Amino acid sequence: MAESANSKAIRAARVISGLTQEQAAYILGVSSPTYISREKAPKAFTIDELEDLFMKFDEEGKRLVQSFVRDIFLL
Repeated sequence: MAESANSKAIRAARVISGLTQEQAAYILGVSSPTYISREKAPKAFTIDELEDLFMKFDEEGKRLVQSFVRDIFLL
């Protein structure tokens, strides 16, 4: 099953920002498998989790997250 652009946004933001999945999981206080599951289905992230990640992303990563969040609310 192909991933949508939205499902790739959080992963792309994380990678661009130089974070591993393990580091992102640590930021959120969840296990790596839980983070990986959410990254594959990013609408499962809470707003608080997205905010926590956003604060650790670089400017390009932040732009991708802003676009992802905007798309969620426009659907």
